[in-house]
Amino acid sequence: MKNAGVFNVVLLVAFIALIYFMMIRPQRKRDKEVSDMRASLKPGDQIVTIGGIVGKVVRIKDDRILIETGSGKTKMEIVKTAVGSVVGKQATEKLDDSTSEKEAEPEIEETHVNRSKKVTPKKLGAKKSENENGKTDK
Repeated sequence: MKNAGVFNVVLLVAFIALIYFMMIRPQRKRDKEVSDMRASLKPGDQIVTIGGIVGKVVRIKDDRILIETGSGKTKMEIVKTAVGSVVGKQATEKLDDSTSEKEAEPEIEETHVNRSKKVTPKKLGAKKSENENGKTDK
């Protein structure tokens, strides 16, 4: 009977350790990465908020961020905790003179669709087939 009590205590400690290493520790690691990302924001960074708004950081003041969004350069003030992810970082290093401008620009994937070619729909209906004599069957 004495061994059963010790076994139960060891089993309980093992379950607690398993829960810690499988759930709590990874969550703390993710939280630390997110807080580091928010702390390293700089003006010029492209961000996406947790609400889905895409914008460029203009100014950072305490726990608030002023972002510029849209083609009309609309400015919005958001809380730092509303930043979901950083899409593009502002280049902080100066490029050497040996580097050309072409190398300095990020590559932009072309999404242009060529719409100059006309497409005509196929006609629906029974096709007429020709038999050996050149007559058509309907």
